[in-house]
Amino acid sequence: MDALMLLGPMRFQRTLGVSAGAMVMASYLAGQHKYFIRVARELLGAGEFIRFSAAFSDEGVMNLAHLKRHVMVHAPLDMDALAAAQQTTQAWVVMTHAETGKAMYVQPNPDTWLNALVASATLPMWTRGQVKWKEGWVFDGGYSDPLPLNKALDLGGQRILVVRTRPSGDHITQSTTDYLASWWFQDRPGVNKLFEEGHVAYNDTVDRLFAGGDGQGRSWEEIAPPVPLSSDSMRVGPNEVMSDYRLGLDAALTWWSRQLRA
Repeated sequence: MDALMLLGPMRFQRTLGVSAGAMVMASYLAGQHKYFIRVARELLGAGEFIRFSAAFSDEGVMNLAHLKRHVMVHAPLDMDALAAAQQTTQAWVVMTHAETGKAMYVQPNPDTWLNALVASATLPMWTRGQVKWKEGWVFDGGYSDPLPLNKALDLGGQRILVVRTRPSGDHITQSTTDYLASWWFQDRPGVNKLFEEGHVAYNDTVDRLFAGGDGQGRSWEEIAPPVPLSSDSMRVGPNEVMSDYRLGLDAALTWWSRQLRA
């Protein structure tokens, strides 16, 4: 998205952000170049954000309270620029309802953006697990709708750009964390189903993305890394994040060059 910000910037009628991608979306709309990579490197370099020694603390391995404090003090989002962007671009953050497991799509305002970003990145089993959003509890939207293609279509999308963190066509399997979470959430059938069957729904959407359209005049394209990211785990440092950032820049430039030749 940093590459597209400099090359375009591209303007969108609607954007949907999931998990950490919601922060990338927010910084893109605010016009804050290199915002996400700066915050990620600062947090990982300090050693306070991800700590396995804190696994049984209230915050868990990934300390979202620390993330929120860091953003508020050292890397504030430009809320005025975000509000201005939302006059022409609808921005949706994806969350998961902690009781039903259903996807929620919220449009934050300047007073709720930061809480929405924290909510969308709250990972069960790795962070505090769930956070309060208005009258209910929510967690990471990546569990209920990691690739919100259907929502983009429901909102009226005709030409859709999907920015991925996994290679195009790459399938996933049920992870060890998913297996443990499915046992942990046995008392919540809707949430349990996300961890039992979420990989199947994800792979179905991956296959649809690979098709590039639905034959009804609606089309989509992907910007995706050519290989799996080095930072796709909890054991990650600033060097791995920077390496993946460069990979993302290259993927965006490659996509952009194809548009110029089309």
